[in-house]
Amino acid sequence: MKKQNITLALVSGFLFFSCYSHKKVLKEGLPYSKNISWPIGYNPSESDFFVPNEIHIKASPQVVWDVLIQAEKWQDFYKKAKGLDVQNATDGKLFLSAIFTWYPAGKFTSTIQKFEAPSEIAWSADDGKEGMAVYHAWKIIPTENGCKLITQESQNGPRTFWEKIFVPKMVKKHHQMWLE
Repeated sequence: MKKQNITLALVSGFLFFSCYSHKKVLKEGLPYSKNISWPIGYNPSESDFFVPNEIHIKASPQVVWDVLIQAEKWQDFYKKAKGLDVQNATDGKLFLSAIFTWYPAGKFTSTIQKFEAPSEIAWSADDGKEGMAVYHAWKIIPTENGCKLITQESQNGPRTFWEKIFVPKMVKKHHQMWLE
């Protein structure tokens, strides 16, 4: 009986912590998440897990855009992009409706849903097992000294629940490394 109470207390604590941190993260993502056309179920307040990241870059939006759309070169600076293959492009660059497979956390197939040069790109992705589905959006906002690069990801699915409970900072950390 005591063991069950301890287990229940631990699970309750994890759930409480994840709910609290999700609300805090939703606040962090504002105001940019309001300007993204999220698919149904992926609005940060509706999703199972939401991860916002941003960085200031001393480069023009066009320079950042040109790097961002060269998906097959991401692996040169982002280890989670190993094995990335843009299936319907000969030059490895993204475009509206481009499909790419990669292995950021197991195999994912991603499809570009939004492509507005040089300011916004977004894709939907899933692991093909109904364990996790993702919507990942990027915004490039001009600033006085270059631009602000924002990336936000909403996730849904059973695998997402476990990720949010046990490794909630991992995705944010990896996305920040990608930005840097």
